[in-house]
Amino acid sequence: MMHGGGETRHLAWAHALRQAGDEVTIISGRPLLAKARYEVEPSAIVLRSPYVRDLVYGLQQTRGFGRLLSQALHADEEWFCRAAWSRIRQMRQRPDIVHAHALYQAARVGNGVVPTVVNLPGQPNARYFADLQRADALVADGWAAHNLPAVLGRSVEHVPKGVDTDLFTPQGADKRSELALHGKRVALVVSRLVPIKNVALAVEACAAAMREQPDLVLLVAGDGPQRTTLESRVAALGLGDRVVLAGRVPHEELPAWYRTADLFVLPSDFDNSPNVVLEAMAAGLPVVATEVGGVREYVEPGRNGELVPRGDAGALSHAMVRYAADAVLAACVGRINRGEAVARFSWAQSAGSLRGVYERVVAARRRSVVA
Repeated sequence: MMHGGGETRHLAWAHALRQAGDEVTIISGRPLLAKARYEVEPSAIVLRSPYVRDLVYGLQQTRGFGRLLSQALHADEEWFCRAAWSRIRQMRQRPDIVHAHALYQAARVGNGVVPTVVNLPGQPNARYFADLQRADALVADGWAAHNLPAVLGRSVEHVPKGVDTDLFTPQGADKRSELALHGKRVALVVSRLVPIKNVALAVEACAAAMREQPDLVLLVAGDGPQRTTLESRVAALGLGDRVVLAGRVPHEELPAWYRTADLFVLPSDFDNSPNVVLEAMAAGLPVVATEVGGVREYVEPGRNGELVPRGDAGALSHAMVRYAADAVLAACVGRINRGEAVARFSWAQSAGSLRGVYERVVAARRRSVVA
């Protein structure tokens, strides 16, 4: 139903764990009244779910709907959790562990049948704090790993992200000829088009930056319920030939889009520790980002990119111009980022940390059963 950074991470973890000899089964969902939106692996279990998230995104910025939208999301996730646990209980051989992504009620609904780990991409609603106490372990990275232990009153295991540095490289095919971008300076956003990602901020910043850097073009790879709104804003600013809304790009095709760019832009209002920043680094790009979540773990201002206050189109524009106007600086910073990505981040290392959490959880459950 969705394919963003969280889904990319879990697929990468699954692949790395299988490479290490583990068995992994993915339980996912499809909208109740529509076709599945993205391909899933043949071994995945796909359950029908109401999936009201698109409705929530559409009304999220409308006053008076906050409590209703929160209740709708809770009911939707509760439905999926109960359906997933029902399927797990029917399995001939139950798993050693269940790992739930941002389904904070998973341990409560599972009722202790199987040890449960819950992934925290951000701060959960207070209604789930009691549910999270029932999980065998909580895992997170970025802002969530550093801040949520104090909020929740319990430990949160830090499992850093990774990136495929063999797939995301500076060398290889790009989209410049196809998009007629020779002689242009190119900024890239890779994002779902939803309110929290605030891609409109990048459009506003690009409009301002073009006054100083007339050859600048903005590429946006991604789709979502805010696409129509974004198209209208691009037209209103007269940027029809300067902003390319590419729609959804399959993950395996993204490297060519990164190679097309001279700099990467993250305009989010919140992002815990976005995969796309690591992908941009691996592709050898300088990163210009709003200072949100755990982005500072990857970007050191003045060294390998720039951080600006969230929602500040002027500051974002200024940072974009810095790299768009200086190709030598952008290339130098890009080389630093490529080296960082190769030396510090890999999915094998990340999955190894995650497996360590699993092993501790399973061992603790066995000890409690024996006792």
